[in-house]
Amino acid sequence: MNLEEWEKENETERKWWGDCINTSDEETKQLDYAKHMGLDQYRILGFLGGNYDLQGKSVLDIGGGPVSILLKCRNFGKAVVVDPCEFPDWILERYKKAGIEFLNEMGEEYISDSTAKFDEVWIYNVLQHSWNPERLLNRAKKFGKVVRIFEWINIDRTPGHPHVQTKEWLDRQLNVYGQTVQLTWAGRSTPLAYYAIVSTEEEKEEKFRFHLLGLAHLPTRKEISACAYTQKVYKLASMLRSLGHYVIFYGVENSEVDCDEYHICLTDKERRACYGDYDWNKEFFKHDGKDAAYTGFAKKAIETINKIKQPKDFLLIPMGNYQQSISEGTGLLTVESGIGYTGFFAKNKIFESYAWMHYCYGLIKQGDGSWYDAVIPNYFDPNDFPLCEEKGDYFLYIGRVIKRKGVQVASEVSKFLGKKLIIAGQGGLKNEAEGIDLTKEKHIEYIGAVGPEKRKELYGKAILTFVPTYYIGPFEGVAVESMMCGTPVLTSDWGVFSETIQHGVTGFRCRTFDDFIWGAKQIMAGKISSKDCNKWAVDNYSMDRVKYMYNEYFKKVYDLYSQGWYQLHPDKTELDWLKKYY
Repeated sequence: MNLEEWEKENETERKWWGDCINTSDEETKQLDYAKHMGLDQYRILGFLGGNYDLQGKSVLDIGGGPVSILLKCRNFGKAVVVDPCEFPDWILERYKKAGIEFLNEMGEEYISDSTAKFDEVWIYNVLQHSWNPERLLNRAKKFGKVVRIFEWINIDRTPGHPHVQTKEWLDRQLNVYGQTVQLTWAGRSTPLAYYAIVSTEEEKEEKFRFHLLGLAHLPTRKEISACAYTQKVYKLASMLRSLGHYVIFYGVENSEVDCDEYHICLTDKERRACYGDYDWNKEFFKHDGKDAAYTGFAKKAIETINKIKQPKDFLLIPMGNYQQSISEGTGLLTVESGIGYTGFFAKNKIFESYAWMHYCYGLIKQGDGSWYDAVIPNYFDPNDFPLCEEKGDYFLYIGRVIKRKGVQVASEVSKFLGKKLIIAGQGGLKNEAEGIDLTKEKHIEYIGAVGPEKRKELYGKAILTFVPTYYIGPFEGVAVESMMCGTPVLTSDWGVFSETIQHGVTGFRCRTFDDFIWGAKQIMAGKISSKDCNKWAVDNYSMDRVKYMYNEYFKKVYDLYSQGWYQLHPDKTELDWLKKYY
């Protein structure tokens, strides 16, 4: 947009303000803006109108208009409001009396008269109106130690609002994972809003070096989506690198991982010699921690790590006691990075769910917690599982075709309701060892294991997805993948599902056949919102959310190199790493 076009848009905004006699509606809304921008930490108790003590902080308010939130503040340092609209003289006089400098110019063109940064820059309900949102945000980051932002998103262009903001765009511009909220004013819901608090100071925290092990029985690649462990390693490497850490990956030949160094610890020929050639889209994966592939992999990994390791490195183990010898052979501080198994050994462990952590403690009769054990959920890329609100006419089951995963439950419920059931996964419809024979069921279509593209298509168009596991599930990522695509889930009511499924909001947790039938009917009747499913899954289980949980955990474990549990961090500003967004 050129400046001439924008000036016409800005004239619409100026006319909207008019003579500025009645701004009470906007000032009331500002209390919500301020709350989500984190300004309540400055709020003075007893002042319902929102009086804030800024404790001497300097503030630049970009686009503050005639009623900047600064007018509700006291005890501030240098205070500047920048806005391109022209307002009545009495507005300017009010700012002057409050000790606030008003500059009638665009935020995109603002140049500070000082080399020192403002303590804070505020932007609220501005970007839609601005000339160049990207340039404005860059200015904000340049001039503020902290940027606080509250903006409406996903709103179509209208006169005076030439730009459409999205969460994804704002996250990229600000390099944060912002949050979204829908407010209620006067009994009516607002559009979706985005809010974030961004630190622009130089990163003070130390960057870490990670030795990340892959699996010996499979190459680590995105398309092998039927193996949850492969996908966890593949995505963890990308998450750690996006945070600026150094990732050294050890895997089998033909792996494709986002890393700084890649060391092959097993050739494709050696892997095939151990497991043979088989179609893992239909057959279950073959592996044994004591087989030639894993022992050969471990020998090579130990040799390589010991040549290049440095003090204070991390070793990340994805396969538990399958790879224990590598930990023992290198002596590195070891973390089991995503435990969904029972063969664990390390002192520092990350479990996929609280249900699984407590189950594992019970197995070894451990009655006390452990300070450096943590729960961090599995993580997913929303680009792989996009929201789809246009549904087809089938139910879906994705996973190994075994009894303990509840495939027969899915079949019986679908048959009772007269719905087609698509089954995608390893194993086939007949397995004598499992006591399964679904070959005569006319309502079932079996398509074997599927890759990422087909997977998201199946999720997106399904009416619902079944995850009715008989066992105590450590995570069961199918449920989150489905919700991310906007498809509700029907699950059993134990294990991880009490943590991942919002009953009645993103699906239903069931105990009886009647429960499954009732839940399916509710979903078929449109009682579950696809957008609610997607938002819950993206806000809590996306890579851009979970990577910060890993980062906080590794900072805590890194303290073991100094004062450990008693290490203090006076600069800590929040403890949100365990927060869930409902």
